[in-house]
Amino acid sequence: MELHFVRHKLEAFQANMLRDVQKRMSGMIDEVMQELRQQELQAHEFRNFAKTQNQQQSNTWSNRVHSTTTTTSEEPLEKTTVDGNSFHGDEEEDEQQNATDKTATQSLERRTSNVSSDSDHSKSNESTHSRKKRRLRTLPDKVFRSRESYLTALLEVDHMKTIYHIFYIIFIVFLLNNVTYDYFVNGSVNFGLGTFKASFAKIQYVLGIWLVQNTFVCSIYYALSGWSFVRSKLAKRETLQSLWSTSCLLLYITSQLIFTYLPTKICLVLDLPYVTACVLLLESVRMLMKMHGFVRTISARLLQGKLKSDNDTAESKGCLMPPFQKYFYYLFAPTLLYRDNYPRTAVIRWKFALGRFLEVVAIAFLYSYIYERHIKVIFGNFGIEEITIGSIIIKLFGMLMPCIIIYLCGFYLILHSWLNFTAELLRFGDRMFYRDWWTASNYEAYYRNWNVVVHDWLYEYIYKDFYLYIFKGSKFASSLTVFTISALFHEYVLGYALQVFFPVMFVFFGIIGVLMIFLTRIAPKNLGNIMLWFSLIYGNCMMISLYSMEYFTRVNCPKDSYDSWSDILIPHLWSCYMK
Repeated sequence: MELHFVRHKLEAFQANMLRDVQKRMSGMIDEVMQELRQQELQAHEFRNFAKTQNQQQSNTWSNRVHSTTTTTSEEPLEKTTVDGNSFHGDEEEDEQQNATDKTATQSLERRTSNVSSDSDHSKSNESTHSRKKRRLRTLPDKVFRSRESYLTALLEVDHMKTIYHIFYIIFIVFLLNNVTYDYFVNGSVNFGLGTFKASFAKIQYVLGIWLVQNTFVCSIYYALSGWSFVRSKLAKRETLQSLWSTSCLLLYITSQLIFTYLPTKICLVLDLPYVTACVLLLESVRMLMKMHGFVRTISARLLQGKLKSDNDTAESKGCLMPPFQKYFYYLFAPTLLYRDNYPRTAVIRWKFALGRFLEVVAIAFLYSYIYERHIKVIFGNFGIEEITIGSIIIKLFGMLMPCIIIYLCGFYLILHSWLNFTAELLRFGDRMFYRDWWTASNYEAYYRNWNVVVHDWLYEYIYKDFYLYIFKGSKFASSLTVFTISALFHEYVLGYALQVFFPVMFVFFGIIGVLMIFLTRIAPKNLGNIMLWFSLIYGNCMMISLYSMEYFTRVNCPKDSYDSWSDILIPHLWSCYMK
């Protein structure tokens, strides 16, 4: 009986073991097969996105290359060879930089060990001085390649193209909804043309101002040429040369401040509607960034050309100044970084360009529909009607879906359709205006990939200069400066376009956005992506709703006077409802 009992237990144990092993083996086989299917899908359906992190140096989607030399506070930044992409620096970059620093240190030790014993005292002094130098982490440089935008490449896949077709149907549904509403409620169909006409009122004034602005921007080229020419003539008189350069710098800064101020004054004096004011202000900011990019790049080139050889003649320096044609192309190219040459396509794909332009028109009509049927309906009576906490909450939730559409279509309109349209007309080869920000699991990656065009300018001309010359290696201070400047200019456009002082954008982007970088770093990938999308949806809804409340309150309940600064700084919502 005992043997029978033991045998029964052993057989049950064996059966359980076999069942567990079979279950685990089946799970492992399923995982392997799933990975194989995923790799096959990537290899055939998503060819451009199938490369691993170790292959990023030759990847089509890499954005920058990293320096192989160590930079100190007294050394200029050199050319780069290792991929990098962030204000803050990726862990992989840091590891590569540590290895580079170690190699550079070992090389320095080998060189110093070969110095003769007669120079021991001099070597000791130099070593002490080198230790006092603060070693700065080398920063990557932007590289331009011929490549399509992410969505252009993705839409080559049938699965993604089907989703694109679904959005076509959604737009048609919105259009039919608008047509039927106008016909049965108003008795006529206007397709939002009334909103278009009101939004672009006084656009002729903006066109004239834009032409004057472009004339000034073109004159910057000749002003920089004049500075370079006179400076080369004063090469033997260092005091006069320094005085001339300082005077030109002050004049340049003054001109940029005036160039920034005048559009705001014009918006207020002409009382431009929101869309027309946005066109003027955004174009002014674009030209301002273009001018600074050109002046910063060419002036550094001219100064470095002087440092490389003291025997350079004026004629040899003249070749450092690019032809005006290159500067003129840069002014309209869909990039904010100046280069003498960009990758160019062979021909213009007119069908592709027409498709992108029609998308711009379609989204503009969609925005008109959203304004008429949602924003104006929900917030149009602010400043007249009584409001409660409950009514505000209902209005905010009613704006969730419209705000999601505004946010996503705004990205697609500007960063994909419009920039691809202009790039195609100018045969501009590098179409990476954004990266796969929708897969980001933290705000650091989101800011890096959302708007590559502006991010590259902020990185190249603000972050790097502050990192190398102002804060001497402080990544945090340099990044904080970038966010502050970016938030100020976002608020500059929205505030003067709406003619309100209501710094919601500055708070959301410059303060909460910075805090979210640290909060989302510790989240797992999937949870981080969920948190990112949740915060983007509700954050954009809050921001659009608050600006709409303030704008319609200003229209319906204007302030009696603007006698003091407090009258300007106090929001209309406060002055109207807190009387």
